[in-house]
Amino acid sequence: MAKIAHLRCTNCGETYDFDINLKLCKKCGSGLSVELNYSDKFEYLDSQIGLWKFASILPEVKEIFRISLGEGNTVLHRSKRIENELGIKELFLKDETVEPTGSYLDRSSALFMSFALMYGIKRIITYSTGNLGASLSAYSSKSGISLQAYVKQGIDLGKLYQMIAYGANVSVVEAFKELKSKEGAVVVTEYDPLVNEAKKTIMSEVFHQLNFRLPDYVIVPMGEGGLAYATYKALNELKFFLKNIKNPKTRIIGVQPEGCAPIVKAYFRSSSAVEPEITPKTRIFDLNIADPKFGNAALRVIKETEGIAVSVNEEEILDAISFLAEKEGLLAEPAASLTIAALKKLIEHKEIKKESTVVCFITGSGLKDPRILKELALRKSNLGTLIEELSGGKTLSSTKVKILKILSEKDAYGYQIWRELKEKYELNIRIPTVYQHLLDLINDGYVKKSETITTSGRKRIYYKLTDRGKALI
Repeated sequence: MAKIAHLRCTNCGETYDFDINLKLCKKCGSGLSVELNYSDKFEYLDSQIGLWKFASILPEVKEIFRISLGEGNTVLHRSKRIENELGIKELFLKDETVEPTGSYLDRSSALFMSFALMYGIKRIITYSTGNLGASLSAYSSKSGISLQAYVKQGIDLGKLYQMIAYGANVSVVEAFKELKSKEGAVVVTEYDPLVNEAKKTIMSEVFHQLNFRLPDYVIVPMGEGGLAYATYKALNELKFFLKNIKNPKTRIIGVQPEGCAPIVKAYFRSSSAVEPEITPKTRIFDLNIADPKFGNAALRVIKETEGIAVSVNEEEILDAISFLAEKEGLLAEPAASLTIAALKKLIEHKEIKKESTVVCFITGSGLKDPRILKELALRKSNLGTLIEELSGGKTLSSTKVKILKILSEKDAYGYQIWRELKEKYELNIRIPTVYQHLLDLINDGYVKKSETITTSGRKRIYYKLTDRGKALI
């Protein structure tokens, strides 16, 4: 294993002695990198399990303290169906959905919890947008270290369920405050230096799985920006240890959702500094990071590798989830599907050459976000009413379903709906009852008033389906 030399700021270069409680640069507030004194050669250790197969490039942890749930060593899929569809030479998908808790952050939890054991820490405190809290919860159970997790109300349900099931003490807060370590306890965040250091093993695995060659492009999602930086660090380590690498030039592509894309905006401004997003707005909770701590570092490595920063909208993200599931049998969460959405967009805009070899990181499982899965299921099937009922939604009467079907064909006013119910479905109900059903459907979010038209002195209110109503039908 490699000895820790010091912590170095990824932005201003300031160095510090290693301290497990030090998370950010005291000078500029940016993310810190764990700098190592490597041994003379890199060894892939088949005798070890999980992350520890890469022990020779990780900070030193004595074997007695190493925690693992079998993380890492995930499959690199050759995606021939998507290759054919997009017309690209080679596409590989690094499938982190199969990690123990369904997220690439299991690598980070394995390393951090092992350090915690070695340091005699009894309690971990974290504030998490989702995946890190779920992952730390599992590894805290494995290690016997207690975990206090702070989450916000918008957290994905699947991740919250995981934390509770693993036995973490979960508290919901309106906003995250910088938590301070207490006696016997230590704080961990996604921008923690140790958490970020473990992420580099993904790229190291890709190199081995590609039979000791590097791809032309690596596409990664960006929230804090740490994964982009860790990928760059892995590429430099490989070049340091192995002098005769085939195709040594790998471009890093970083992707953010349009509603929160401060790194992408800085890239298009040709700026060297990322400015915080003033009004971040995205349903992809794990990537809703307004002020990314590795933002400047991610921006720098994208430019240095002649890569690209790109944003994708939520419609493109939902399409990518469906596309990936249908073409390759991989069910990714929204934050993970960004890489596929970006790939499609960049090939369409001829930003990626079709003779290229591309690797997309698929960082987390779609099973973690039941709300998005429900939305996709409603869009893609005719089982809307059943899905609503099974997922705890309100059971709709057959009359309400028929009204929705009428409105799916065209906007209509009350009397028209009453007449259609009578003529098409042979339903004999009173007109006031039709209006009561419409009011209920409006309150449930399936129908809305579209316009009011006056004809022959009589006002007619037209009704139409909402997006939720369209999805249901």
